[in-house]
Amino acid sequence: MTKKNTQNSIKTIWCNSIIAFTFLFSLTSNSQEVGTEYLVNPGINTKTGTTSTTPDTGVDGSGNFPDNLGGWGSGNNGAYATANATANGDCHSADRMFKMFKVGGSAGQYVTQTVTLPAGNFNWSFWTKWGALVSWDNDGDSTPKFTILTNDDNDASWEVVETVITTQPTTVDTWVQQSGTYANDIERQVRIKFSKYGGTQPAPSNLNQLMFIDDVSLNYASAYSASPDDTSLSDLTIDGVTINGFTSTGSTYDVLLSEGITVVPAVVATTTSANATNVVTDAISIPGTTSILVTAEDGTTTNTVTINFSALQVGQELLINPSINSADASTSTTPDTGVDGTGNFPENLGGWGTGNGGAYSVSTDANGDCHSEDRMFKLFKKGDAGGQFVTQSVLLPAGTYDWSFYTKWMTLVSWGNTGDYEPTFKIQTYNNNSWEDLQVVVTTQPTTVDTWAQQTGTFTNTVEREVRIRFHKYGGVTNNLSNLSELMFIDDVSLTYKNSSLSISKEKLMSLSIYPNPASGMVSVNGVENIKSIKVYSILGSLEKEVFNTNQIDISELSSGIHLIKIDNGTVFSKKIIKQ
Repeated sequence: MTKKNTQNSIKTIWCNSIIAFTFLFSLTSNSQEVGTEYLVNPGINTKTGTTSTTPDTGVDGSGNFPDNLGGWGSGNNGAYATANATANGDCHSADRMFKMFKVGGSAGQYVTQTVTLPAGNFNWSFWTKWGALVSWDNDGDSTPKFTILTNDDNDASWEVVETVITTQPTTVDTWVQQSGTYANDIERQVRIKFSKYGGTQPAPSNLNQLMFIDDVSLNYASAYSASPDDTSLSDLTIDGVTINGFTSTGSTYDVLLSEGITVVPAVVATTTSANATNVVTDAISIPGTTSILVTAEDGTTTNTVTINFSALQVGQELLINPSINSADASTSTTPDTGVDGTGNFPENLGGWGTGNGGAYSVSTDANGDCHSEDRMFKLFKKGDAGGQFVTQSVLLPAGTYDWSFYTKWMTLVSWGNTGDYEPTFKIQTYNNNSWEDLQVVVTTQPTTVDTWAQQTGTFTNTVEREVRIRFHKYGGVTNNLSNLSELMFIDDVSLTYKNSSLSISKEKLMSLSIYPNPASGMVSVNGVENIKSIKVYSILGSLEKEVFNTNQIDISELSSGIHLIKIDNGTVFSKKIIKQ
């Protein structure tokens, strides 16, 4: 009996030890260690640098960032810098300093690094210096910045969540440190970015000098905890669905509802800090604005978030075509030559601002006549391997849309069905970290020069999503021109809302009934035969539920409020339904 008790005691101690070890291991594996560094700063300029290939001059022989090196490898007009060059002065770290050049393109000079951060509070720090004295004030692009960005909605854009203006130098070649904290409430990808705008070669700015950056750090400090003055939100929903483009520090959202919506959607805000509060004041009607007043834990710090609601109208234009070349254009700064003095697309102007080898253009002998006089743009004759293209992205509710545009060429060109050598108009969607084609149209081949040709069509958007409009041609490169190495002009681009259903006659629509409506559970569809599918969408266009080959659907799990129900039997019928 004593032997058995001893064995049981030993067994109990052994099991408890295993449990305790497992618990301690789980704490180690699931927690972060204070001081853990999340940025990559390879030793690139010294012989001891593990990733260095040319320690005397930088990682690729010139100091430029190669794509295959971890760390600061994504940017524009930046390079690793060494201490053995008179122009660079002293490194702070001796092996991981980089610099941003004096001038560049319209996007300025910037360098970035993207990392995955767990939830937690992080300490950041960096050192900066300048090769010459410069000055600035807090007026946007003329101010060098350190920014932290997130991409929670996983689209092609990054949202700034924290901005720090770097220190203005008082002496040359003198390092200055800046430090602070960043609270990351959930695990996510975070991008660190340094930027300055030194102007272009023919038009330098006041920051047309070398800026140096060294010893950049982002290390784990502690478990996440909101500060007493935190007014950020962890979620913001409309009828139970997180608002598109949501960020924790976002302040204004424009929401386009489906056609015919007159009931103000239910908005719910969730504060990041459990001790902060918020009060939602609903819009009175549609169109209208719902506001959320957030009060921090300290009871005095407040922030207001607004949601501007509007409903789609037939004929409503979804694209932005700013009046950029006429004297009365509110956004024009140099009406005779384009928005920035050269016609190039500036990043801070809505509309056609993202592309390569394109510019706004005016009526000149070389450009010929505009079709619109104030919103024509052109694709240059040639460029790089990516060709010439311009894009515009827009959040598009579910529905059918009419599109149209005009094109012309100043010289006759021809093409066959040979892929990249056909200029195209595309509608794309962002999926799995890339843009996928939804609709592709080959533009009209010219038969006469300087003559506008219009193309029109329709596009059916099945769910609310971000779509990108893209015009593209390939003129080749300088030493290897293609058949499209000529100026192509585009004008009066339009994407307007047509309807929410697909060409349904009034008679067919009158025969359709949904019962009961309002409903809390099972819904039946009458008056429609051979039903292939029934789909229920939120008023923002998100698919919530679907069934096949039946005339009934259970909506008991959906949130209360207005929803759209679509019945497909070869023709798509759309009706509103109220969930109680």
